[in-house]
Amino acid sequence: SCLCGSAPCLLCGCCPSAKNSTVSRLLFTFFLFLGTLVSIIMIIPGVEKELHKLAGFCEGSGSVLGVQTHIDCGSFLGHKAVYRMGFAMAAFFFLFAVIMVCVRSSKDPRAAVQNGFWFFKFLVLVGITVGAFYIPDGAFSTVWFYFGVVGSFLFILIQLVLLIDFAHSWSQLWLRNAGESSAKGWYAALCIVTFIFYATSIAAIVLLYVYYTKPEGCTEGKVLISINLILCLIVSAVSILPKIQ
Repeated sequence: SCLCGSAPCLLCGCCPSAKNSTVSRLLFTFFLFLGTLVSIIMIIPGVEKELHKLAGFCEGSGSVLGVQTHIDCGSFLGHKAVYRMGFAMAAFFFLFAVIMVCVRSSKDPRAAVQNGFWFFKFLVLVGITVGAFYIPDGAFSTVWFYFGVVGSFLFILIQLVLLIDFAHSWSQLWLRNAGESSAKGWYAALCIVTFIFYATSIAAIVLLYVYYTKPEGCTEGKVLISINLILCLIVSAVSILPKIQ
């Protein structure tokens, strides 16, 4: 009953009060996290092998009460299964994005759909996910591969912009505090954090070279990592030039 309505139940009465929109963000984030977790499980090496150990679960794993299963575990594991899970999540969020077009406040009648009925939303997500696994292979995997490539590129680009904006705001705040209080501690803190971030970046680059390249091959990986390293060095040098400052 708590999931179907907007009124809090007895178990939620002890929780701190929060706006409906805040709770909605948290629950939608939980749905996204749940879908991501399922995708991770589907792509873990060895999961199909373990499922075959369950009698009657996968084809060729024996029968239960004399009934032979016809489930091909390979059809809902691996990268194709992740594509289907990703398609289901995208369809789910796109559906509610369309429903919420032009909704500006919680007073809008459609806002009740956004902020409530969580049990039914979960059923909708499960239904779309099950339906996605019935999509024939055909061109679906190829088409969704390109959706993934473009989407992941845009996602990384947006994250980079947000990270740069965050780092710039952080730096400006500490520099302003240092200027207003005439305390050297703010400068020292900024230098320490900068050193930690650069050290972490260098360690990450080394790990990329170790785990994603080989001495005899992996030319594409080496080139991509090297280009990123060179660009980071150029941006770091340019950012401290007097004209840029």
